Order: sequence, then C-alpha cells, then structure tokens
Amino acid sequence: MNYKDEETLGQAVKAWRKFHHYRMGDAARAANVPYASFQRIEYDQGNPRIKNLALIARALDMSTDEVIARWFSDDEQKDQ
Repeated sequence: MNYKDEETLGQAVKAWRKFHHYRMGDAARAANVPYASFQRIEYDQGNPRIKNLALIARALDMSTDEVIARWFSDDEQKDQ
C-alpha cells in the first residue's frame, strides 16, 4: 500500500495501522514509538520529535527525508 498518497502524515499513519489491522497500542509498539507520541502523530497534533518521525518513516517504508518533504514542507515546495 502506498501511504504517500494520504493528505497528512496522520492520515498515512492511520492507513498503515488499519492496513495491518493494528489497534493503536499495537501499532505504536510495532513502530517502536511511545503510545502518546504515536497517538499525537496519528491525530496530526503538533510536530513529532525527529527520532519518532524516523521510526514512523521506517514503518511507512519511507525515508525520513521523504516524510519531511511530503508532509512538512510548504505547499509551494511540494509542487516543484
């Protein structure tokens, strides 16, 4: 499944979790991210720490650079 098509990182994380039939706690453990941090990421609340972002990127089978470019750069740069 290609999570890059999702509008936000949180939506991509949720799609990944549902694709694997994980409950949130199971997904957090699978991604090796603390539960509260995973929950904030999935709900698009605040900005994740770079360590957690790297772990989420690995779970999504993406590089940290890809995640940052896709979901954390401004819209003008995404279109270039």
